[in-house]
Parts: sequence; C-alpha cells; structure tokens
Amino acid sequence: MFTLQAVVMWTMNDFSAYAMVSGWSTKGYMACPVCKEDVTSSWHARKICYLGHRRWLAWDHEWREKDKEVDGKKEHGLKPRELSGDEI
Repeated sequence: MFTLQAVVMWTMNDFSAYAMVSGWSTKGYMACPVCKEDVTSSWHARKICYLGHRRWLAWDHEWREKDKEVDGKKEHGLKPRELSGDEI
C-alpha cells in the first residue's frame, strides 16, 4: 500500500476541451480566455462575435485606422494588461 500523488503539468486541447480542463467558459459574451473580463463581444448575424483584436497592434499600425474593411469602427482601445508569473 502507498499513497499516489499526481500532477497535470501540460495539456494540449482543442478549444472546447479547454473549458473542461481550465474551468473557464468558452461560450457566451466572455468566452475569450486571453481577454477575460476585458473582452469586446457583440451580437451580429445571430452569433456572438469577438472584436477588438486590433488593440494588440502598434499604435501607428495601418489596420487600427481601417474601419470599413473590419467592423465599421476605428480601433483606439488599449491592449489588456499582461499578467506577471506571480499573478498567473
């Protein structure tokens, strides 16, 4: 008889399995695991769409100003704060 202790260190999953492993919901308005509460989602064409990914681009990047090609709005948002290793 012995006590077995195990740890899961790494996993490789598809996005739907990510919800089961991490506990983060991958459905609904706050489904982006990177943005978390800072997500910009909206209802479009009977689906929830996640917009605002241009905020990770540099301030002078040409795609931040393109509105007609993307969603009709220019992107002026700040990227989410990056967490340190201790915060994660």
